[in-house]
Amino acid sequence: ETLHLKNVLDINQINNIDLDEEYNPLFEYPKYLEKYNYFTINSVINRCLLKNCLNLPTSHIKIFDITPIFHRSILRQSRNIKQLDILLYLFYIKSFNNFNVQNFTSNLTRLNSLSFNFHLVGSVYNEIGQEFLSNIANICLNLRKLIIKLPRTPRFLSHHVTSNNLINSTTSEKFCTIIQNQNKLKKFKIMNCYSSLNNILLSLEFQKNSLVHVEFTSTNFNNVSLKNLKGLYNLKYLRFENCEGILLDQCEVLNITSFKLMKLSLKRNNWIVDVTSFMIKYLGASLQRLLVDNPTIPLIENVLMFCSKLIFLKIRINYHFDLSVLPFFKNLRIRILNINITSYNPNNINEFFINLANNIPTNISNISIYIYSRNSNKFLRFKEFLENCHNDFKIINLNHIIELGFLKIVLKYIERSNNNLKIFGMLGLDKEFNDEELNLLNQIKDKGVKIVEYYSFYNYL
Repeated sequence: ETLHLKNVLDINQINNIDLDEEYNPLFEYPKYLEKYNYFTINSVINRCLLKNCLNLPTSHIKIFDITPIFHRSILRQSRNIKQLDILLYLFYIKSFNNFNVQNFTSNLTRLNSLSFNFHLVGSVYNEIGQEFLSNIANICLNLRKLIIKLPRTPRFLSHHVTSNNLINSTTSEKFCTIIQNQNKLKKFKIMNCYSSLNNILLSLEFQKNSLVHVEFTSTNFNNVSLKNLKGLYNLKYLRFENCEGILLDQCEVLNITSFKLMKLSLKRNNWIVDVTSFMIKYLGASLQRLLVDNPTIPLIENVLMFCSKLIFLKIRINYHFDLSVLPFFKNLRIRILNINITSYNPNNINEFFINLANNIPTNISNISIYIYSRNSNKFLRFKEFLENCHNDFKIINLNHIIELGFLKIVLKYIERSNNNLKIFGMLGLDKEFNDEELNLLNQIKDKGVKIVEYYSFYNYL
């Protein structure tokens, strides 16, 4: 490998890196490596190479010929990997010719987390890549998490993708075998799947005793039966993101399921809104956490009717949100509300925040609001909200920078909140405050309110 690296450097006219062929490290570090993430390691290698090749005009191009050599060396020496996030296109690169896949995979018996990244169409057909999949199916039998990231296909082409031009039957069978052979698979995620999904869902039934978490991203469910999800009786978390192809009649099979779902995430999917409403109707009885986009009146009505155990509701709002939905928020029985506004109609944004504030019931004690905005109107929106909302919040989390005017609005809210508020999240805690800002911050703290960084509470709320 050292000789190979030296030859590649010479070919690319990189002569400012001194290689000591006799050098031996004090420790054989790869033998102790437990987490191998291709993208993290690749980034470190690239930064190191760029630092040494900075004066070369084509250094960005040349390093792509060099980095696979380092990956090969690390993988060859690794003996203790437990988490593997790998780009299978590596096996397609010339530097991996004659790579001993059998020896590498034989050292993966302790693997408990595996993520395949195919990245480019064609990488699934490579002989070494196919050998790797076969060996994984036979050797790595104790995975707890399995992620399959297939090559991306533009949405307008996804209807024309077939198993013959993206995933051949052999590759699909190997995926299924890997799934079926696991002892106690707990988490499964698949991305960019446009074919062979029925077989993959059928394979998930082999893990019905252990599977608790399933995610589908950018996946086409056209002519796919959801009945194979019904038997996953330990399933607690289900996520659909950027998916398409599910029709109302496909949802009917979810009317009776063996599992009691706790978390359901339905994000940026390309199907009629009634599909989302039906999923909530059929899966809502045990739900504690729910994420939806642009809720309609029927959707909120289904939440009220079928989600009696719901604690947390996250809503993503864009330009097409219907303001007539807001009065139905008054009947929500949840405790935590998270609102993410990615875009909005400037003609009714004032009305939105005032109506939102007026329609949030007092049982909602924790709220987080994110506004994607590059203008100063964000201050006015949050001002309208804090001036009109109820006084019983315990936690408020708003993505606004700490500054004098905003602190004054926050202090006014605290003074009328009867000491209910305990935590207020905002941005910019690491800035240098002036005397007036420090004075207001001290007043807020004296009232028993803790100021925290917005993103420290973002995932919780």
